[in-house]
Amino acid sequence: MARKARAIEGWPRLMTAATAAAYCDEKSVETFRRGIGKLWPRPRRVKDRGERWLREELDQAIDRLAGGSGPRDLADVL
Repeated sequence: MARKARAIEGWPRLMTAATAAAYCDEKSVETFRRGIGKLWPRPRRVKDRGERWLREELDQAIDRLAGGSGPRDLADVL
């Protein structure tokens, strides 16, 4: 069963897969993971904490999807 991404207030700078998936508005963690290395950056390995994504790197990936030319419908890219 697919795990739902969870929305939270005040996005942390360092995110788990579930938080990063919600931040990127993916339908599930599994959908987010399928996009790693294509749409989304690869995670950082944090000792004793596992995989984490930096909010700034996710923002950069979103900016690349939008073409850096201002507001645009990401559905055209995805």
